Amino acid sequence: MSARQLVLKTALSIGVSVIALAVLMRLTVSGDGGLQPGLLEVLLKTAPVFVGFYVFTSLFQAFFRAVRYRVLIRAANEAQVPSLFHTLLVTLTRNMLVDLFPARVGELSYIAMMNRSYQVSGRACVSSLTISFVFDLVALLALLLGLVVYYVCRAQVAGWLLYSLVGLTVLVAIMLVLVFVGLHLCVRLARWCLARMPHPGVLDKIVDFLSETADAIDFTRRAGVMPRVMGLSLLVRSGKYAGLVALFYAVSRTAFPDLTGASLLDVLLAIFSAEASASLPVPTFMSFGTYEAGGLLALTLLGFAAAASRLAMLAMHIWSQCIDYALGCLALITYIFHTGARIPGTPARLSRRNLVLALLAGGLAVGGVGLLGLQLRKLKKQGALRAPPQGISVSAAEPEQAQLSTVCGALKGFMVWSSNRHGSHDILMMSFPGGTITPLTTHPHVETFPRISPDGQSVVFCRSQQTWVSQRNPVPWDVYRLNLADGKDVLVARNGNTPTWSEDGTRIFFQRGRGRVVEHVLADGSERILFEAGRDSVPAGVDLQTPSFSTAQKALAVTFRGARRTTARVPLNGAPDEIARGGCQLTWSPAGDFLYYVDHGGRQKNAIHRRDTAATTGHQWLDLTGSHSHEYFPRVSNDGTCLVLGASASGHEHDVADYEIFLWRIGDPADAAVRLTFHTGNDCWPDLFLR
Repeated sequence: MSARQLVLKTALSIGVSVIALAVLMRLTVSGDGGLQPGLLEVLLKTAPVFVGFYVFTSLFQAFFRAVRYRVLIRAANEAQVPSLFHTLLVTLTRNMLVDLFPARVGELSYIAMMNRSYQVSGRACVSSLTISFVFDLVALLALLLGLVVYYVCRAQVAGWLLYSLVGLTVLVAIMLVLVFVGLHLCVRLARWCLARMPHPGVLDKIVDFLSETADAIDFTRRAGVMPRVMGLSLLVRSGKYAGLVALFYAVSRTAFPDLTGASLLDVLLAIFSAEASASLPVPTFMSFGTYEAGGLLALTLLGFAAAASRLAMLAMHIWSQCIDYALGCLALITYIFHTGARIPGTPARLSRRNLVLALLAGGLAVGGVGLLGLQLRKLKKQGALRAPPQGISVSAAEPEQAQLSTVCGALKGFMVWSSNRHGSHDILMMSFPGGTITPLTTHPHVETFPRISPDGQSVVFCRSQQTWVSQRNPVPWDVYRLNLADGKDVLVARNGNTPTWSEDGTRIFFQRGRGRVVEHVLADGSERILFEAGRDSVPAGVDLQTPSFSTAQKALAVTFRGARRTTARVPLNGAPDEIARGGCQLTWSPAGDFLYYVDHGGRQKNAIHRRDTAATTGHQWLDLTGSHSHEYFPRVSNDGTCLVLGASASGHEHDVADYEIFLWRIGDPADAAVRLTFHTGNDCWPDLFLR
């Protein structure tokens, strides 16, 4: 293969791989049924000890692979046998390049480096590489056979596993016959054909080389090293799979609880399937796309969730490639330094055919990178990768302290909100009069979006199903109800988010997944879907965020997120009425006589807006005048007299930025709003109950 052909095929491989990755990521981001953290979050949460173990196993299997190469080169009656150190350099480089190009073209790097730099004959290079490849398959067959026997003994063997075993057995048998018997037959047939050709030309040299390679394989077979080669092959495969299994558990242990229940045998089957898929003659770069597809197929057949399996296999593959390429690059640099090897130049002029291929491959690569970038942007929008720092308390200025004291003395009731000031987002309560702050929950998972019952006796909120989940990810949450009298919380509904109360306190409404609004009856636990994306008048493919259902108006106030963001009022069995294009957090007032929401137009971009039920347009309602004027989380008190909200001086992210809680008596000037919290942590989603 010429250098320019290599460049073209590399560009084509990159294009196919990034498109495949983009499709896999799109499926992961748009999935509605699993606990899907972002890809970067999974990579960052990978335990360093497992990564270190994979580094060790990579060096372990490379060492025994290098030993096997030397055994095979010496057995081929080769005079030039490189030292173990130099063979290890070649092996690590080969491990790096083998998946770089499709159909294992990267294997040729072993032949080039051994032949050009260490003067190992071509026949010994090809014979050692060929026998190594065949015995890798034999070792894989032995491991797969062990898995099948195990499953048979437990009466759990699946048909597809037996088919895989039969297929691999046939492939290994064909390879053994072809290498150790068929090559000589092919040479004899070729010589018979050449004898009848007037001018065989270069074909005669090719047949001579194949004959020398067949002789080298015969020397190796008669040298009696095959049992040793088999043992080394089992060590190579065992080391490789031990590292990959460790990486799989590393990426799944914190991000995918369901996958941590996969047995060792299940994980091995997924890895076998991934490697078999990556070996197919499909043009991909570093096997990205094909590797994930193979692992996904095995895991879903074993009963695991497709969305989690996709992301876990992708994260595992990225980690393995990063480590393999780091070790390979280090080995290649050392090899060049020791041998003085250089990369030959390439002709500057391209033929018309190659120019067309270059443009096609380049366009495919650019298009794939663009599509992948779009999906990475969507992954980034899933929110912060780590929990924010808990922050510190700050002192209130004298005027603010005076305002706070006045309000805390005049009000009777309490406020609840979500805050991370104690390390994790918990539900806190500020009691009036007095302003005393008390934590209501101390769970290690994220707790947010508290809403007080109409009678003031309990609070519903959502708790994350993992230690840290960004509020941008609406899926992995459960709804809980906290009894304020005894401080005990009970589970209301699995897979629920942003809960609110009915006006009579007998029902709870919440978001489930991305596109459903569910009604839950507290008396008997029954549920029904009130609204669903793609059903009735609700557009398909939208997220139904922060739903607020009014039983008096028999209508939902909701934010549509999708191709276009808009806030809308959606009557039961009626068409949506757009309230504001681009707004969010649309909420009904307690009496159902007006709607309020967050929209642009304020001093620091955001402001609180209002639209009366009888009106056709909304208007700006509140824009704070002080340093904190980026408003979010508005909530009208149960008696309709006050509004509590969050506001930041800088920063936007709901659960990360330094939001402070403010209280505003409805109808007062904006500069009369009172700051209630003084802490650099994240305070969000307040609710106020006044007696």
